[in-house]
Amino acid sequence: MDYQNDFETWKEEIEKLPLAEVKLPNQPIDEVTASAETLAEEASKDKEVIVAAGLAGSVIDQLTSLSGALRFCQAQWMSEYRARQDAQKEWLEQSPQAYDLRDEILHHFSFAFRNEADVKSKVSRIKEGSSHADMIQDLIELAVLGEKNPEPLAKINFDVANLQTARTTSHSMSELLAASNGSKDESSSKKVLRDKAYTLLTEHMSEIREFGKYVFWKNEERREKYLSNYKG
Repeated sequence: MDYQNDFETWKEEIEKLPLAEVKLPNQPIDEVTASAETLAEEASKDKEVIVAAGLAGSVIDQLTSLSGALRFCQAQWMSEYRARQDAQKEWLEQSPQAYDLRDEILHHFSFAFRNEADVKSKVSRIKEGSSHADMIQDLIELAVLGEKNPEPLAKINFDVANLQTARTTSHSMSELLAASNGSKDESSSKKVLRDKAYTLLTEHMSEIREFGKYVFWKNEERREKYLSNYKG
């Protein structure tokens, strides 16, 4: 099946669902989609009697494609989520080295510019702040400051290659931090779409189940087909 085509079919309806009506999944997505597809198959067998009771036949006909749309949304969200989780892991692995680089350059600068009042004050200001964002900004500012004031650094035999390293590290760590913070972001557009698709699917399933239990109230074997196995 082409789940992307299913999503395109439902895209407009999924997107326009108000956030106030969105329900967060309380069961595994693979389980709810498999259950929806089984329900669609069973309801198709009973379509005539269920439609006679008042349910629109399209609700049954469209259930499988809506399930496919949810499968697509889930795949998109999980791909993004895993990428963000990977970035968070990389940040945890690489950030200690970035902090060490910042601290080492600050140490050298504090000594090299100890008699340069104006530059010394700039170094002191760079030392302020302790957040990850501060560290990233510190690296780029130190690189610029060192490039503009090479003489005092040359006198202490400072390795100017560290300035370029500071620049590239600042850039790479900035990207990692953004991605890492994103792994905690519950407002991802892909996650919102997944939650909306889940909400629509479960609403359609509930409606079909209600009619199924209603029309087969005296037929226990068929009625069981419309009971939810999930008790969460």
